[in-house]
Amino acid sequence: MTWRLSFSTLIGLAALAVLACGPSGDPATRGGVIAPAVERPEELAGLLDLPPLVSEVVFPWSEVIVSRQSGDIALGVLVANTADRRSRGMMYWSGLPSNSGMIFIWEQTRERSGGFWNRNVPIDLSVAWLARDGTILEFTTLYAEDDTTKRPQQPYFFVLEIPHGRFEQMGIALGDRVLIPETLLPN
Repeated sequence: MTWRLSFSTLIGLAALAVLACGPSGDPATRGGVIAPAVERPEELAGLLDLPPLVSEVVFPWSEVIVSRQSGDIALGVLVANTADRRSRGMMYWSGLPSNSGMIFIWEQTRERSGGFWNRNVPIDLSVAWLARDGTILEFTTLYAEDDTTKRPQQPYFFVLEIPHGRFEQMGIALGDRVLIPETLLPN
């Protein structure tokens, strides 16, 4: 069998490759969607309330799957995978759409023990501290505008934050696993 590709087919394939990689080819530096491709909710834009002179930090959007005893559930997530994104976190977000949150991923996969706070975050958050395989180790509540640093009792690898009370509403419990796409994980 002989394969012949027209010029327009080759151009189409090249364009598809560029779209898949984004402008820089590096998921950590772009603000679009990171595979698996899920649509970024339009209402996100209305939930960020930046004060004057505070610049926006753009977060990519992706999806994680939470494997629960009652069945899997998909969560849309803002991806905090750079120092700037992790430092900003949920600051100035007045809420998030249902079934969504923010996942914190570091450039190097290793145990961590640092804490989180809710400075400049106008909503209460529930924090899930995750093991290397995504197993939920602990939950912590961060209260709106509270500078108190909260740490888990044991080392963690990743963190998932969602508006307070939603883990319970979705039936997500200790020992459930957050399945993070390999495309989000460091090499």
